[in-house]
Amino acid sequence: MELQEYFNEIVRNVDMEIQNRLKGDVKGLYEASYHLFTAGGKRLRPLVVVSVANVLGGDINRAYLAATAVEILHNFTLIHDDIMDQDTIRRGVPTVHVKWGVPMAILAGDLLHAKAFEVLGDALKGLENDRIFLGFSEFAKSTEIIAEGQTMDMEFENRDDVTEVEYMKMIEKKTAQLFSCSAFLGALISKANDYFLDKAKVLGMKMGTAFQIVDDILGLTAEEKDLGKPVYSDIRESKKTILLIRALNEASESEKKTIMEGLGSKDPEKIRKAAEIVKNLSLDYAYSLAEKLAEEANRIIEEWDSNTSIGGKALKYLVELTVKRRK
Repeated sequence: MELQEYFNEIVRNVDMEIQNRLKGDVKGLYEASYHLFTAGGKRLRPLVVVSVANVLGGDINRAYLAATAVEILHNFTLIHDDIMDQDTIRRGVPTVHVKWGVPMAILAGDLLHAKAFEVLGDALKGLENDRIFLGFSEFAKSTEIIAEGQTMDMEFENRDDVTEVEYMKMIEKKTAQLFSCSAFLGALISKANDYFLDKAKVLGMKMGTAFQIVDDILGLTAEEKDLGKPVYSDIRESKKTILLIRALNEASESEKKTIMEGLGSKDPEKIRKAAEIVKNLSLDYAYSLAEKLAEEANRIIEEWDSNTSIGGKALKYLVELTVKRRK
């Protein structure tokens, strides 16, 4: 089976399961909940779940259900994230709160949160009790950690002294944790031992951290049509990305002044000038961090699989895609 066919099969099964789960009598609520799924998305986290399960010999139907649970949880976080950041566009379409209003968007997110646990229960059904407990525990803990990361991200907007260490901790919580949980669930349903469960968490953490660093890079370098949201939004919202933190550390006084004038500004020219300086001072450094994380992730995959299974090949491809993607 070719990789693209393998990926398409996973996405098809996960999307079908999501569609079947998000139906109910309260039409407006379910339409709002389903909205972002219809706008595309990379489905990276489900691909991680199923590919880890494939490498470690897990049941494919359990893997599809666990992957569906993760993708539903991810979209719950996106809906609430868009409300907090007051974003108007996601994946090239209006955000849920823009189309249905904030109260309905909150309820849509709440529904997805509940549905994610419901689907996970079906994925874990029939496993040993301690594995069921571990699955729910990791899933719930991940939700808590994501909330902590989002809080840190918002608090950083009002600080000019955020360090690289603080940034890395924030993206590990906000973004990488769900990748870590995805890999863990793929290993858990495969009845992997503690060694593989721990390694799966580390693999997902490295993939997710690299993903977020590249996401921050694309926020300054990608075209709006590829990004699916306005360019330079991180500058406009004073987001403390690795690029901004590095640039402020490297900038001359005049460059620093231009950057600070662009942060939080509504003036497109001030934002553009700030973004250009940030790119010039930090782009290579940010890419080097992401590439180092990708190398470390690949070493874990190679420990598990010498490029023989489709799952192993898929994981290596996903790691490469995480760093080399352009949208």
